[in-house]
Amino acid sequence: MPINRTVAAVDKAISEIADFDLKVAGASEGMPSIDWGSGPTNYVARHRHEYIRTVGDILRFRPPNDGPVRVLELGAFFGVNCLALRSLGYDVTAADIPEFIETPEQVERYAQHGIATKGVRLEDFVLPFEEGSFDVIIMCEVLEHLNFNPLPLLKEINRIGSPKSIFYLSLPNAAQIRSRIKAVRGKALGIPITEFFTQLDPRSSEIVNGHWREYTAPEIREILERLGYRIEKQYYFSLGETLPSSTFRRRVARAFYERFQAFKENQTTIAVKERRTDLKFRVPPTVHKTLREI
Repeated sequence: MPINRTVAAVDKAISEIADFDLKVAGASEGMPSIDWGSGPTNYVARHRHEYIRTVGDILRFRPPNDGPVRVLELGAFFGVNCLALRSLGYDVTAADIPEFIETPEQVERYAQHGIATKGVRLEDFVLPFEEGSFDVIIMCEVLEHLNFNPLPLLKEINRIGSPKSIFYLSLPNAAQIRSRIKAVRGKALGIPITEFFTQLDPRSSEIVNGHWREYTAPEIREILERLGYRIEKQYYFSLGETLPSSTFRRRVARAFYERFQAFKENQTTIAVKERRTDLKFRVPPTVHKTLREI
């Protein structure tokens, strides 16, 4: 699939949210209206290179050549990946927290593009989908926000994937150069203490806190392989790769990252489901109110 089709699909998806008022979408019962500052268009524009990378990877590793390919995005957020993949022929379901994805504005917006929506709470572990429901499961910039042991959730992702399905996982790289510098300086690598207070402040409209736990690529490989996946591809990427090398500092940084890939800010893993995992996890009552095993 030519790269220009990927870029065109992503840019079209970005343009389609330009007039969507997420302040309205966020004003559901029990959740304050969300002010995205400069607006969703500017937000997604900054992440355009990531959407292009994700959509391009899905096209490469699971093209819709032999009939519909069922895609689930967990943490769909603004839905750029979903809209782009739908326009390229995929059967797409967008999932996010109910307060965000189940507002009438969101449901209608996605439905206009033929995209199903589903509210999910990842901390509940059990996902509301049948076994083998999806051929591609995408989770971008989500895992690092989870403030609980993710293994039961990842096991559920394994369950709802079809045989040989793709699990596409993109997230920050815990071994990036900035994290290493922070560690040398004796600074904590988790979220700042100030964000603990922001999350629980009644006046705050923040839905998701910062990065509770970042992972290295070898850690992701170990987790997924033990859960029944084969790693098809794993790579690092950086925003700087998408920017022109117009300054000496930027040219030096690019040369450095080309030689030391593991110092880049982000990582992507493309994993293939080889089997449904037979691992059993005990769930303590301190972790989940009712679930005891998964």
